Amino acid sequence: MKNEIQDKKLINQLVQLIENAKQQLVVQANSSLTIVFWQVGNMLNSSILNNKRAEYGKQIVVTASRELLPNRNYNTL
Repeated sequence: MKNEIQDKKLINQLVQLIENAKQQLVVQANSSLTIVFWQVGNMLNSSILNNKRAEYGKQIVVTASRELLPNRNYNTL
């Protein structure tokens, strides 16, 4: 005997519920990453650049990322 849900409307509602949750997760993750990256840039700007523009070719983000990687596995973001 098969265990199937006969109510197609219920199946469609469950699919929609799951899809909505997935979409909300993506939006929240993107928002969180945007905030983190803004905060990183702001901290680098205020601490290293003293709120001034960087000289051309000054690789502040590259340097910071190289120093962060040995401390923790941040490259999995």
